[in-house]
Amino acid sequence: MGKKLRRDNRGVSLVEVMIVVAIMAALGGVGIMGINAMTGRPAQKCSQQIIYTLEKHRTSTMGKLNAKYELCRESNGKIVAKEYLTNEDVLPSSPTNVYELGDKSTKVTYECGGSSKNIDTATLTLQFNRSDGSFKQQADGSYCTKISVQRGGRTFNITLVPLTGKVYAD
Repeated sequence: MGKKLRRDNRGVSLVEVMIVVAIMAALGGVGIMGINAMTGRPAQKCSQQIIYTLEKHRTSTMGKLNAKYELCRESNGKIVAKEYLTNEDVLPSSPTNVYELGDKSTKVTYECGGSSKNIDTATLTLQFNRSDGSFKQQADGSYCTKISVQRGGRTFNITLVPLTGKVYAD
């Protein structure tokens, strides 16, 4: 009996080890995706990108004759910022720069004139005054004062200060 146990105890094959490693990698990937969704890391990254692109657009506006910033959801579900810049009186029909900010599961809302709107249904358009860098009024005469980015139960708020053009995270 002792010889039989020794003979059958050959260890594991390379194929078995590869299968175990593949299963562990798949479970690890799913776990990381779940942790990202629970912690709201994609929403935090999206809010940081919105702040960055707004500050960059404000700087670009100071040296251009005409400029516009749009925050919207594309038909593929991604959240993008479109920047229109020109030294002429009329804005170009296609954006000068397009920045991908978030994916399908990230929700972005904004407040203008006391009402909250979702970028899925209403594109946010912002412009800066060239002379002092402050925000221009919206078409209805109001100012956008807040942008909220949500995902995985986490919400990140961005405050917009109309009189100075300052943008910061709460």
